[in-house]
This record gives sequence, structure tokens and C-alpha cells, in this order.
Amino acid sequence: MSYILRHAPGKYSLQLDKNGYADLDKVLDVLSKRFRDFKKEDLFTLIENDSKDRFEVTAKGIRATYGHSVDVQPEQGDVEPPEILYHGTSKESADKIFHEGLKPMGRKFAHLSTDEKDAYEVGLRHAKEPIIVKIMAEKAGRDGIKFFKGGNLFLAEFIPAEYIEINSK
Repeated sequence: MSYILRHAPGKYSLQLDKNGYADLDKVLDVLSKRFRDFKKEDLFTLIENDSKDRFEVTAKGIRATYGHSVDVQPEQGDVEPPEILYHGTSKESADKIFHEGLKPMGRKFAHLSTDEKDAYEVGLRHAKEPIIVKIMAEKAGRDGIKFFKGGNLFLAEFIPAEYIEINSK
């Protein structure tokens, strides 16, 4: 479902609105063709049990709340971030981030966690010994950097290096 709603809706003949919502019945049709006996209740169980708050269902439809490589706009506009946010990554990437800033790479937004533990877990996807990038988010926000909410994460298009510190965990 992440792949369908974040990266390839067109491959499944789905249309996303500007905030990433797709028609729920059409998504269910795609999933039921892919996974035999998949039902609406299964979808809601999956969403309810997802601790990372990846998906949302509303009257508008269903959407991924973050992680898009397709063009979407966060629904929760420009929000005020907490004082500090975190991003977990590899040492090689951390060195680059420290000099060039934090970029979303293949996504539309960089993903930022509210605590070091979550950032560390994300970093484990990239390295055995992740580096935690510390973002001075409140200061960046005051200086005009826009932050958005996506599920339980904060999102930003770019964080300049001046707002970044590197701390190993």
C-alpha cells in the first residue's frame, strides 16, 4: 500500500488529489486483486495497528501521510515545529548533510522525528551504527524554513546546514 500511495498510483490507475488522497474503493479494488480475500476491514485493521501513522482515511479517501516521491502537498500546512527535531542516517550521509544541508533525496520532503529513539531506528535502515542529525527546528522555523506534519513526523523540503548538528548515538 505504501508503494501504491507514495510512489506509483498511476501504475494502478489511481488518481491522487493535491494532498495525496485516492478513492478508497479504488484502492480496495487494487488491494483485493493483489491479495486474495483482502477486505475493507483488513485495511482498517492495518491502519489502526500501524504505530508509525503512515496512512489516513477520511471522507476525502485514503492517503499516505508521508514518504511520497510523487508530487503532493501536505494537508497540515506550515506548522510550528518543536525546538529540536532529529534525523537518523549513515555516517557518510551525515557528513554530507552537515556540509550541504538535509535534502529529501528521492522523496518530496525530508522526514524528521521528534525524538532520538525514532531517528535512531530510522537510521538503522541505512547503517549498523547510525548517526543522529539534530535539527534546530524552532530557530529554522523562525528564520523562514517551512515545516509540515505527516503522520507522527515533521517534514521539510530542505534544512540548511546552519541549523544542523551531528551527534552519534
